[in-house]
Amino acid sequence: MLNNGYLSLEVINGTNLYVPSERTPAGFHVIVSTPHSQWNTAVKAAMVDHSVPWNETLAMWAQPLMFPRWLMPIFPKKSKAVQLEIRASFEHGCLGRGELLGTFQTTLEELLLHAGKQFEIGLPVISAQCPSLLLKVERSKAPRLPARTASNTQQSSGFHSVIGRITDKAHEAYTLYRRSDNPKYLDSAIQDFQEVLTECPKGHPHRGAALSNLAHAITSGFTKGVRADIDHAISLFRRALEHHHGEHPDHPLSILNLSKALHLRHSMGKNSADLHEAVVLCHSLLPLCLKDSHLHLHAIEQCNALPRNPSDESIMLRRIVLEHCQPRHPHRTRSLNRLARDLYARFEQSGNIDHINEAVQLSREALTSCPADGERSFYLSILSYYILKRFRHFRYTGDIEECISLNREALALCPPGHSAHERSLKYLAKALKARYDEYGNIVDFQEAMQLSRATHDVGSWNSGTLPHPSEYSGVYLDLERGPLTCTPEPEEEQRQPPLKSLMSDHQTQPRARNIVIFGEAGSGKSSVINAITQSHRAETSSSAAGCTFRYQRHGVEISGENFVLYDTVGLDEGTAGTVPAAEAEENLKSLLRELVGSGSNGISLLVYCVRSVRVSRALLRNYNLFYSAICRKKVPVVIVVTGLENQESTMDSWWDTNGMVFKKFGMYFEDHACVTTLRDSPDIPDVFAHRITESRDILRGLILNNCSEYTEHDQR
Repeated sequence: MLNNGYLSLEVINGTNLYVPSERTPAGFHVIVSTPHSQWNTAVKAAMVDHSVPWNETLAMWAQPLMFPRWLMPIFPKKSKAVQLEIRASFEHGCLGRGELLGTFQTTLEELLLHAGKQFEIGLPVISAQCPSLLLKVERSKAPRLPARTASNTQQSSGFHSVIGRITDKAHEAYTLYRRSDNPKYLDSAIQDFQEVLTECPKGHPHRGAALSNLAHAITSGFTKGVRADIDHAISLFRRALEHHHGEHPDHPLSILNLSKALHLRHSMGKNSADLHEAVVLCHSLLPLCLKDSHLHLHAIEQCNALPRNPSDESIMLRRIVLEHCQPRHPHRTRSLNRLARDLYARFEQSGNIDHINEAVQLSREALTSCPADGERSFYLSILSYYILKRFRHFRYTGDIEECISLNREALALCPPGHSAHERSLKYLAKALKARYDEYGNIVDFQEAMQLSRATHDVGSWNSGTLPHPSEYSGVYLDLERGPLTCTPEPEEEQRQPPLKSLMSDHQTQPRARNIVIFGEAGSGKSSVINAITQSHRAETSSSAAGCTFRYQRHGVEISGENFVLYDTVGLDEGTAGTVPAAEAEENLKSLLRELVGSGSNGISLLVYCVRSVRVSRALLRNYNLFYSAICRKKVPVVIVVTGLENQESTMDSWWDTNGMVFKKFGMYFEDHACVTTLRDSPDIPDVFAHRITESRDILRGLILNNCSEYTEHDQR
């Protein structure tokens, strides 16, 4: 029997802690609730690996059970419910409970089954990640210091106060907005955050937090093209920094927030004063961050995100960042590249050979430290670019040979179909042309011409314009010698249709080809259809839950060819979604079987829509189930990554960074498209309007280039 009055719950650590709204938190805390009381840990900052070592013991009062443990299943009503929550706090004073990462439901009795030993629990997924807690439970007659009891773990007045509850409501709306892009949630969050700020006059202990919360919501609306008052947001961040001055624990986070906002405004208006102030703020921020903490990592990321800048302040900042990123640090490679980029920009201004030499040296080190796969081709291209520029200015004999060798290696890593294949072709062609210009070897010229024609061919069928590495690094690719020219060759033979053995016995007549668009709820399937059809015929979801109940057909003509787009029900909504997960899955299975059955037109293309998040088990499961199991890998499948309106450089740069991860999980696609599905409107900023138009063209090209003339039904 349990005759003790207290249960000691030791919260050892938490892992995989990611904030759904993607805000930078001050820290994380755990809340433990029972029907009669509540306990919580202190707010602690996360480490670089997204873990938090709490190592705290909560002394929980528990009413004794009057029956043996083996009788527990017979008396379920006697069990005492326990709820564990992990929440992110955006200030150390805890205004409200913070943003929810995950919740776990259990009972006192179930916890006691683990008495005396450590055990781990996984919390249900809210975003793409699954957080977990490592716990230990002990029986005790009285709380043992330094255990934290209900009476001494209540946070300051903001935790359970009226303004705390309003803040919690605003956080929930803000998270929904970040997940759904529905402006009504943002309006609700801004309204509630404004109400809290009104209740926190100057001198109020939570005024700084209230200012930051409102500023974040306004900034998020601006980046999504919903609101344009970035000046007001920056003013709020400045006032928050004034409130969190000196030794205040939220002082570093306030500096980071203001620096990000200034960087954002600079990216829209190119105000040099904003960039200068952002650099100065970053200078002051790094020494204040605990090494290897989550905030330290975010500070380094912000420094590396600043654009190319040949000023003394920027180069000095890059050197300081590099000192903070010792070998094996996750951001060392990028920090090396950023310093090399600024030094190259300085070389362009001054012509000082020391600057280009150091840029080459740093780029070599970046290549050495980068992962063996994924980004290596990018860093090969960057190094070759600097070496080629040095060769053109100073004619070092060995430079051009090394440049060509580097580009050949990069091309070998990027075979046809790779997102960087065209970039690698262009770089190798330019290097060969440079050697021909210097030494006159006709073989170099002929190979350069061949590569140039191949580059043109790639551009004719690829779904979008591929960025070259300079777009990542801020270095402008020099085209001073102009495009390669050659005598027109006879037109190449048309691409042949699939082999006869894969076709039906009769040639199919022209018909509307079926395209099935599937993915998780909220991944933007309906918005993708609206972009392809250039209309608003598909209903889009106003929440994280889906809006399609079974499937909807939408006919569309692209370049004289007819297609039928099937907008399917969202997967993985859970039991509370518009359509329960099991029913949604069965609906999609039924549609696929119907389309590949006799008497139908078959399926010409599968389009897998995903949000710009990390690869999860759910993504892999859906891929294997619908592409491999049902369609038996006989239908071309492409992937569309949505939500990339705020992606640095180009939208397609997301794939260069993350595309290899899909292959590691065994997910292979014929092609990809990185897009935004924002709706166009007259007052949307130009940068988003351009990306909306670009996304429409990319998606329509994706359909034309990958939709098979011969369907899975033809091949049966």
